[in-house]
Amino acid sequence: MKTQLSSKSLLEELEKPQNKSFLAEFTDVNFLKDNLIYSPGHDKNLVFIVKKGRLRLYLAVEDKDFTLAILKAGDIYVTHTRAHVQTLEDSTLMIMPTNKLHGYMATSHTLSRTIISILGEMLKQSFSIIDSLVFKDIKQRLTELLIYEANLNGHTNAAGTTIKLNLTTTQLATIVGSSRQTVSTIVNSMLKDGLLTKLEKNCYLIPDIDLFRKSAHN
Repeated sequence: MKTQLSSKSLLEELEKPQNKSFLAEFTDVNFLKDNLIYSPGHDKNLVFIVKKGRLRLYLAVEDKDFTLAILKAGDIYVTHTRAHVQTLEDSTLMIMPTNKLHGYMATSHTLSRTIISILGEMLKQSFSIIDSLVFKDIKQRLTELLIYEANLNGHTNAAGTTIKLNLTTTQLATIVGSSRQTVSTIVNSMLKDGLLTKLEKNCYLIPDIDLFRKSAHN
């Protein structure tokens, strides 16, 4: 289960000399950790780019919520959707009215192509995340998430692949659409079966990725 909406960073494009004037049009706004900063029905139509930090993008349905993605530095999103946006750590967003972005895209074809490419990738990934939430059980989603993190940021040696999650058990549970207790039970079972080894807080070793992947269907 992937947590990124896009593999591309818009910050890299904006930092190019030809986009200097456009970059100056953004306003930096700081938000503290664990705050709900945008919700459906937000009164301003804004676009934001994550400059620093991580944010959780999720849908709330009755008494449950479903994580769509973890936004990181370079990701772009808007405030006028059905999704909620919550900070997972102290974060800085670059904010601009959406109509101003539209105007600049109309005059800058290179930037426009980059943004459209990112938005297309985000849409594709959104369907992939929703598919995982609907058709896969919690153990499969958790296994896929850990494998995804291993492939993205893991360090592999003879002992296996080490991953640093930087997520609490509660945050991990919200991403896979489960409770903290259920995720703890599954992780403890993985540790007992030798599929995972806990090295330190939020840091794990996966000795055999292939065996770990197959275990999700047992």
